Amino acid sequence: MYDLIIVGGGVAGVTAAIYAARKGMKFIIISPEFGGEIANSTYVENWPGTKSISGKDLARSYEEHMRSLNVEVVEDLVTEVKHDKHFHVKTYGGAYESKTLIWATGSKYRELGVPGEGELLGRGVTYCSICDGPLYKNKTVAVVGGGNTGMTSTIYMANIANKVYMIDRNEKSKCDKSLLNQLQSKYNNVEIIYNAEVESIHGEKKVTSITLKDGRHLEVDGVIINIGYMPITEPIKNLMELNKHGYIEVDWKGMTKLPGMFAAGDVVFNPYKQLVVSASDGARAALGAYDYLTTK
Repeated sequence: MYDLIIVGGGVAGVTAAIYAARKGMKFIIISPEFGGEIANSTYVENWPGTKSISGKDLARSYEEHMRSLNVEVVEDLVTEVKHDKHFHVKTYGGAYESKTLIWATGSKYRELGVPGEGELLGRGVTYCSICDGPLYKNKTVAVVGGGNTGMTSTIYMANIANKVYMIDRNEKSKCDKSLLNQLQSKYNNVEIIYNAEVESIHGEKKVTSITLKDGRHLEVDGVIINIGYMPITEPIKNLMELNKHGYIEVDWKGMTKLPGMFAAGDVVFNPYKQLVVSASDGARAALGAYDYLTTK
């Protein structure tokens, strides 16, 4: 019997583990891998105290911090969560029981849902520029998405590809102004297409082109889709009602409507999906779980 089980190995889950360890709680953290989505980012320039660092290095640093505290780590995937008086968590390799639970699984890539996307996945369609970007050296790619993730991918690809189309459905970019300024001042091989959406992706053995909803046809070798994320909540849908957007709602201590269950990071309903916000959520949830147990 554990005091707490933390599910999720991103910055929210890792921060929760650091705070739970400092409080002397008996707990485990379960995740198939550690670091979270930030590990796929080319660089991070908004982490307090660090002007610029690669996403992979930042993820490695906070994982090393957690492991230095002798945290009990279970590298596995949670498949089911049940609740009676306690929380019963099943993974592919075992079963665990706790008095409280923090759900910090983060999110997964949001899909376009257009013809050709699924069929050409891994053959020109990708969701991760840092993972697959080098495959398109001196080629032509389209980055779909005008937020910070899309702009970061566009800047990264501008250093690799011969030509980059940035497809933005908005009238003007919603990314940080500093990113837009960087793109416009340093690169002349990027064409931003505003008020545009992808209608279909074409190719047989690999991507050859895309068609926009306004009828324009662009010849490209790859499509990088960065239109946001979907919260990972499948194993806990039986425990609570999610809001209309599929997110978990929590109180000021990070607790859900189910007593003893907390949530942190990108699964929580808030307008700002930022690394520092997820870290704050993780700390709040761990302290909230400690207070909950102490009060009981």
